[in-house]
Amino acid sequence: MAGKYKVLSQSRGDLTKARQEAHLQAEILAADGLPELQKTPPAYLSTVAKAEYRRIVGSVGKLPLRNLDRAELEAYCTWYATYRQIVEEMNAKPDEYGEHVGDLNKATAAIKGLASDLGLNVNSRMTMNMPKPEKKQESLTDVFS
Repeated sequence: MAGKYKVLSQSRGDLTKARQEAHLQAEILAADGLPELQKTPPAYLSTVAKAEYRRIVGSVGKLPLRNLDRAELEAYCTWYATYRQIVEEMNAKPDEYGEHVGDLNKATAAIKGLASDLGLNVNSRMTMNMPKPEKKQESLTDVFS
C-alpha cells in the first residue's frame, strides 16, 4: 500500500515534470476546485459533537478542508463526543475508573489520528506549511572523491 499523499513542496524523490504537474493540479483541486466544507453540523450528531464541529469549522482558516472531508470531520467530532462522555463517566464514578481506561485510550487514539489527517494539531499544520529544503546538487566527482 502506498504512503499518504504529500503536497508537492513536501514530496521527496525525483518526480518527472508530468508527475510534478499532476501533483500541482491535485493540490489546486484540493484547495480551490471542490465545494467548501458545510458550515452547519449534520442533525444526526450529538450535542457535544455539533459544538465541536462548529468550533472547528469556525477555526479552519486556510486549511484545505473541503466538503469531501466532512465524513472524516464528523468522525473526529463523534470520537470527541465519545471521549467527553467517557471522561464524565469516570468523574461520576471514580471507583470504576479502571473500566474506562481502555475506552478512553481508544477514543484518544482515534482523535489523534483524525486530527492529524485533518490538520487540526500543531505538528500536522507545521508539516503542511514547512517549506522544502533546497537540495544541493553534487557532481559525481564530489561524491566519489
